[in-house]
Amino acid sequence: MDNESEKHGHSCCCGHRHEEQLHGCGGGHSAGGMHSCCSGGGKQYVPTSVKLWLSGLSLAAGFVLSKTWAGFSPLADPSWIAVALCGLPIFAAARNALEEGRIGTPTLVSLAMIATIALQFAVECGAESGGGHGGHGYIFAAGEIAFLMACGEALEERTVGRAKRGVRRLAELAPKTAFVKNPDGSLQEKPISELKAGDIVAVKPHSAIPADGTIVAGRTSVDQSNFTGESMPADKSEGDRVFAATTNLSGAIEVRVEKTGGDSEAEKLARLVEEAAGTRAPISRLANIWAGRLVVAALLASVAVFFIVKFGFGLPAMTALVRSATALVVFCPCAFVLATPTAIAATIGRFARLGVIVKSGAAIETLAKTDTLVFDKTGTLTKGEIKVAGLAAADGDARALARLAASAELLSEHPIAAAVAEFAKAEKIEALPAENFVSSPGRGISCETALGKIEVCKRGAFAGEIESSKTLSDFEKQHGGETLVAVALDGNLRGLIALGDTLRCEAKTAVDELRALSIDAEMLTGDNEAAAKAVADAVGIAKFSANAMPADKFNEVERLAKSGKTVCMVGDGVNDAPALAAANVSVAMGKIGNDMAVENADITLLSDGIAEIPRIIKFSRKTMAVIKTNMGISLTVSALAITASAFGLLDPVSGALLHNLSSIFVVSNSGRLLGQGRREPRQAAACTAAELRSFL
Repeated sequence: MDNESEKHGHSCCCGHRHEEQLHGCGGGHSAGGMHSCCSGGGKQYVPTSVKLWLSGLSLAAGFVLSKTWAGFSPLADPSWIAVALCGLPIFAAARNALEEGRIGTPTLVSLAMIATIALQFAVECGAESGGGHGGHGYIFAAGEIAFLMACGEALEERTVGRAKRGVRRLAELAPKTAFVKNPDGSLQEKPISELKAGDIVAVKPHSAIPADGTIVAGRTSVDQSNFTGESMPADKSEGDRVFAATTNLSGAIEVRVEKTGGDSEAEKLARLVEEAAGTRAPISRLANIWAGRLVVAALLASVAVFFIVKFGFGLPAMTALVRSATALVVFCPCAFVLATPTAIAATIGRFARLGVIVKSGAAIETLAKTDTLVFDKTGTLTKGEIKVAGLAAADGDARALARLAASAELLSEHPIAAAVAEFAKAEKIEALPAENFVSSPGRGISCETALGKIEVCKRGAFAGEIESSKTLSDFEKQHGGETLVAVALDGNLRGLIALGDTLRCEAKTAVDELRALSIDAEMLTGDNEAAAKAVADAVGIAKFSANAMPADKFNEVERLAKSGKTVCMVGDGVNDAPALAAANVSVAMGKIGNDMAVENADITLLSDGIAEIPRIIKFSRKTMAVIKTNMGISLTVSALAITASAFGLLDPVSGALLHNLSSIFVVSNSGRLLGQGRREPRQAAACTAAELRSFL
């Protein structure tokens, strides 16, 4: 029985198969056919809302008639409508389970419904009612069981559906048409489906961007909050990538189309979230195994109740049968099975709205258990962007030093050159005209200017001069964890420039919050010892390893995992790929568009900020607490209810109500994890070609 439960997944009371795909019961069901599983693999002919309304009204009518009409016949009971609409799918699911050699919860519920219906006809044939309903109401009880289970299923699917729809709206936010720029400069409105790579589209302010691409003209700010969870707009200019379903805020731009339709980042993320919502966490598989055992326990308990009531209490057989049927109803493990998938789906949906993409339910469970978190340095604790950290001029004139460096770096494409050029621009320092530019691999660069020959090279070329200067040697000690370059004019050292990676402003706070969660933080980096120590000291990480190659990172993470630690590795998703794979759970700093990060990590932070890491760990722990609470409540209610059934305190009607209320509570409790959704960006209004021209 255990093996079968693990292999096939467990069928819920409603006929729902909780397998790897939460709603994927096979039979060619579409993604939107959420209730088709209850039809036992067939098509759902009656919409859920219609089914519930008709069933509810029929039950109300049946109840009134049974209480007011003494000659009321069970054959004319309107409750049969509820039995047919809501019960037949359960019977079909039970049949499918039996054909596969399984005794699932649909089997248990079907037996309970058959038993209550049989009790009604037994009463009509002259048997004593057994105290159930004075000879009436057993058809109502069967219909109530089926109806309330259908209500629980609808609530479950609403919870899971909300989680999926939140991210699916990302793809739907893209406009239906776009204005394509023709070779003659005119604009032609085309459906999005007709866009192709290479097209130039015009996007006016306050309009949705129609496709993934690169800005070729214009500057603007883009609202990417629906992707990344960032509250601040992102500044964009020529050469920057933009994404479909984000909103152009401030300036007219032209975008070269790169990806459209199903290839867009919005569609990709929507698919990832939908797939993740359908995967099972290890605790879910464990729940399914125990649920299978509970089905057997319920059958045995029902038989036991009959013998205890009949022979132990000495009550009539009809009474024993009523209480036995009630035991079948109340002991169904529906709520127990629903405890995990609904909570996991709700959490995945909540994370997606915050710009955190989770690829599986297992990742949430493992993240909740994490006790060791390993950071990469470059691109994770730091931004991976080289910046000028400081200057020291031998003669005290820092601006003159910066001017010399900027003049030499003017024609270079090296990242250091870009950093120096950016610094000079920010300080409004104008570079000198330069010629005879020479790049010497392993040393640096040089050029000729009106002032003379300028060199920007490794500090080792002027080690003696640096050591003999107190100003420069003190500066070197102060910036020991950063890269130092020397600047010389006509062979004479003029000063030093320190360049370093920019520390993320939220890094120290994130490490402190992890410590408060009793999580040990470590750092692995391929950078040198001094640079690694500088970052580790700045963020408060005591244990770190420098000069670590990818294989070294892998070995260290593997060692930690094998030592009994639950390890979460955080990296940029490329150089750290082996270590990410070795960890129990992995998080990638994956800005949108970073395919490698999305593909290789269990969790991807689209906002590219590590402040979210302590938050998602804390919420993952909350999710697991909710799941355990749900399971505990389910088992407690079942134990109390079956005891009450044996003593006649519950009948099939009240038992069905109590059982399904517990299932509805479990689903509702899980639904709280979804929280209040972020306000969705409004669909940008369509604009005319004439309006666009006025902006362009």
